[in-house]
Amino acid sequence: MSHLLRSEVRKLTSTRMLLGLTLGGIGLVVFYVMVIVFTAGDRKAGNDALVSLSDAASVRAVYGVPFEVGYLMPLLMGVFIISGEFRHRTITPTFLVTPRRWRVLAAKALVAAGAGVVMGVVLTAVATGLGAALIAAKGYPVRLGSDGVPRLLVLMCVGLGVWAVFGLGFGALLRNQVAAVVVAIVLVTVVEGLLAVFLRWVHLGVVARLLPAAASNAMVQPSNVTPLDLLPWWAGGLVLLGWGIVSAFLGSLLTLRRDVT
Repeated sequence: MSHLLRSEVRKLTSTRMLLGLTLGGIGLVVFYVMVIVFTAGDRKAGNDALVSLSDAASVRAVYGVPFEVGYLMPLLMGVFIISGEFRHRTITPTFLVTPRRWRVLAAKALVAAGAGVVMGVVLTAVATGLGAALIAAKGYPVRLGSDGVPRLLVLMCVGLGVWAVFGLGFGALLRNQVAAVVVAIVLVTVVEGLLAVFLRWVHLGVVARLLPAAASNAMVQPSNVTPLDLLPWWAGGLVLLGWGIVSAFLGSLLTLRRDVT
């Protein structure tokens, strides 16, 4: 198994994909942290603006930006790890060298999770450092050691690793790289939001809370979201983990049974 892990790590680090996605994630995090901090408490900014940064939930929302937008990068990385092999036809020699496909997929899942955690550490450090500097500059307490912030920072690093595994399962399900990327982005950014609105409209808000992005949001617990729309932070973590496991399982199941040529 160790040689498979080394092989997957080499595949991941031998291209600019990981660096590019990480830099893209940093750009997203920086932009959204600045927007959130400078619009917090401003009623003119609309209903999505947070209340004053004197509120602990608003501060958590600033630090939680990697969960709110940054999750797209580990998600895409997971998609690329498996779909790229199908696109470039390298999956065939991979399975010829290691006929037990489940070992290959397990190695990919472990590497994807590890890379997602590393990306999570980087994005969390950027959000925390920039957010704390801006919050302090505006004269508010940074709360880095209280109000659930330390727990949030740890959960984000682990949670982004789960998002990478979720993307891996998605890529295994669809195989086609372009289709997998487009469907994954549309699903988590558009379809899930519309589905959540519909479920609440038909009084099934309890189901809407179980969607992946809602589970991530539950671990941040921002002040501009009704508490009844979110699970407790620990339940959100378990639900997100469940989505990652289900996605990886379904993708692996199809990959194990389907022809690769």
